[in-house]
Order: sequence, then structure tokens, then C-alpha cells
Amino acid sequence: MTATPHGPGFSFLDRLDIVEPNKRARGVKWLNPDSAFFADHFPGQPLMPGVLLIECAAQAAGAFWAQMTNRPPTTPVYLAGVQQFRFMKTVLPGQTVEVTVSLEKDFGSLAAFEAVVEVDQTVVAQGKLTMSRAAT
Repeated sequence: MTATPHGPGFSFLDRLDIVEPNKRARGVKWLNPDSAFFADHFPGQPLMPGVLLIECAAQAAGAFWAQMTNRPPTTPVYLAGVQQFRFMKTVLPGQTVEVTVSLEKDFGSLAAFEAVVEVDQTVVAQGKLTMSRAAT
């Protein structure tokens, strides 16, 4: 995945599609059942950790923000804040997560996004993220 600066072991974004330029994008991640975190969370009843669902959203928001501002995909973008994130349903190995991120406000070195995480067109989590990068 070249849409983020993360290595393959921590990439939670397979694809990023622009839904509405400079406003909204959708990230997609297929959850490989062989991923190491599924073995231990929880043995015999694996599910996607909530913090990794937030990471999916953060990577989608970061990749979108970089693309929107014509920065290379390897430009580091950091998760600076998580607000009002709620989890409604469990997410299982083998499912495909779709994250829609909407830019709420770009402050230059910070940006606020709304994120909606879905599996099979059902909302499984949603909340707000603040992303950060070095000012240029």
C-alpha cells in the first residue's frame, strides 16, 4: 500500500477512493484472518480491536489529507486526537471494512475529520479524528 507511510505490517488501508474532491474519501481494508492480532484478540473468538478500527479511520483520513494537499503519500500524518468515537458492532476476520472520512476543517498543520466505519453497509463505528502534520 503506497497511500500511507506505514510498513506492510501496520497498513490498515488497501485502497482509497475520492468520493467528493477536497471533502470526502472512502478507505477500504480487507481483514486478513491470518493477521497476528486476531490470534490473541480473543483466542477462539477473534475480533478486530477497536483501536485498530480507529487506526483504519486515521490512515484513511491521513492519506486523504495528504492527497488533497498534493503531498507525497509517504508524508507522515499523525493521529492527534480522537473524539466521540463509538463502537456499535463487532468486526470479524475476513470482513472488509469501509471507512468514509469527511473533512470538517483544515487548520494548516491540523485537520478535523468525521469518520464512519462500515461493514456490509452497516455502521460498526463512528467518531471524529484530529490529524496533525509538520507545518510547511
